[in-house]
Amino acid sequence: MYIVQMADLHIGSEKVTSPKEEELIVDAAKLIKERIPVGEQILVCLCGDNIDSKGLNDASKDKVQERYEEAGRLMGLLKNNLEDDYPFFVKCCSGNHDITHMEEFHGFVKSLDDEWPSQKCLKSSYAFEKRGQNVCFVMVNSCDGDQYEEGRINYKELEKQLNKLGHSKKKVLVLHHTIMSMFEDDRSSIRNAAKLVHLIEKYNIVGILHGHIHGREILRLGNNQCKVIGTGALFTRDNSNVNSQFNIIQMQNGNFVEILNCRYNADCGENPWDVKNLCEENLNNIFKVRSFSEGYTQILNHLNQETPLCNGRMEIESDYDDFVKDLAEFLKDDVLKIGENTYNYFQLGEMWQAEKVPDELYFNHGSYFVVDGKNGVDFVAEQMKKKPTSNRIELPTYNMEELVNSLDDSVYLPSVKSIQFGKVDDKVIVHMHLRALEARRFLKINICEVDYLLKQLKNKGIEFRKVRIVLEAFRIQARDRFNCFLKAKIDEMPVPDLSAKVFYGKIDELCRLLQEKRDGMETITKLHGIKAMYDAMVSYNREGESSASFFYKEDVLGLFEQVLKVYEALDEMHKTTSVQSEEEKKCEKKIDELLGKLIAELKKLENVKRR
Repeated sequence: MYIVQMADLHIGSEKVTSPKEEELIVDAAKLIKERIPVGEQILVCLCGDNIDSKGLNDASKDKVQERYEEAGRLMGLLKNNLEDDYPFFVKCCSGNHDITHMEEFHGFVKSLDDEWPSQKCLKSSYAFEKRGQNVCFVMVNSCDGDQYEEGRINYKELEKQLNKLGHSKKKVLVLHHTIMSMFEDDRSSIRNAAKLVHLIEKYNIVGILHGHIHGREILRLGNNQCKVIGTGALFTRDNSNVNSQFNIIQMQNGNFVEILNCRYNADCGENPWDVKNLCEENLNNIFKVRSFSEGYTQILNHLNQETPLCNGRMEIESDYDDFVKDLAEFLKDDVLKIGENTYNYFQLGEMWQAEKVPDELYFNHGSYFVVDGKNGVDFVAEQMKKKPTSNRIELPTYNMEELVNSLDDSVYLPSVKSIQFGKVDDKVIVHMHLRALEARRFLKINICEVDYLLKQLKNKGIEFRKVRIVLEAFRIQARDRFNCFLKAKIDEMPVPDLSAKVFYGKIDELCRLLQEKRDGMETITKLHGIKAMYDAMVSYNREGESSASFFYKEDVLGLFEQVLKVYEALDEMHKTTSVQSEEEKKCEKKIDELLGKLIAELKKLENVKRR
């Protein structure tokens, strides 16, 4: 999906623009065709001030109407140049020049928007989303109270819209005024903007599009680095320092992939457009930070724009006490919940470094480091005392033979290749090298492994005040749901035990097993638990044909068959690629939907059984 962000047309202004408005619209359409592939969906966001209302009053209705009709004609010209090649739709929000003429502005909106909102919605907030897009848009009136001298938002109305959309969906707000002005004497920014920062965190707002600034800017707010994207006037008027401009924004899965600011230079002959990518300076693969919380945020922000990230590297340089404090604060209330089991990340880090693989995990890292009864931490501590600058203080997890044996996915191969240690003066250096890294959840486990190992070294008499921690991965991805190789009970339970639960109608227990399976996606797909449950139900129906008090309905069995079919397709994808594709995401979403329906249908059977 692409967004064409335009603002501040100021149709009717006495100030002239160069080139003429109609000429610039035609040239803008040509540029859009050059930059956006044919067939892509285009949303045009008009961010307010569509006419110039300076000097107009209630007696000027005819002039106001004429100006909106001309603005509509120009936008219609843009549409005519694009609609044969693109699915195309327009959404509008009011600016300070629109709010004083709401009746005429509403007519202008109706002429462009096939799903036009009411005047009431235009004066508060309204939301929309397009099928197939993982993002919702909320058009916001930033001229609350019908005033035009400063920006102001009605947060009561805005939160109504945000609550309807829910907390988890990604959202983009579209409004007129800037959050904060770039100019000292500008009093027209949003005066009650502080609460907006709180809503960004609370409602997963990933972007705010606005106009009014008559220049170009991009800011980032909050822990999720919400992008605040401004654009200058579409038609600059007698302003030698500001070009006519608009933005072309590419979105993918609710993430900003590219933000192109397109400025028109009238005196540049055949190639008048200066196009600058406002994202490009942030796309690097090395993150040098003072804390894990800072590095984690930067990596996730990068993955929102580009995924996967190859040869990614996080370098944390910090006092050890500050590192511990930051990590404790950042992960304080953060847990990984799979079914009825809840784990904090420090607990998981210790489990992954345990000498023996915990029952909850398929494999771990610490068990690879045990040699002749001596664990990895003992080895590291001993070597650091003997020769702290040694290049052999390393904990490896596998060799070439084990790598080759793992190619058919019949055995697990850790993503962590090695953890290396060194000491210079009062600083300990830790370098974790990974084949692949899942950033959203497993990165937090990895850093907690490092935290656990450093604490163990302290306990064994290694003195240090500073740390340099490097986590380096060949490929980094972020998965929305990942079980981090925690076992699902349904796949570990002996078939006779699972069959017994089916035969005795333990519906609640069956639902809990399926919910646990639903809560986490796996990179190596396991089907036998669900298959065993399905087979047991088929067998129960057949054997109890004449005497059973209830049966597992065909609807339930049909859902099982659908789930298994999609799981098998997902398994084939896992065998051919290690990079998560859009098809894989669709499979995971389908599995989630089907398991949800299956659990709901089974719960209905529980009521039948009780009767």
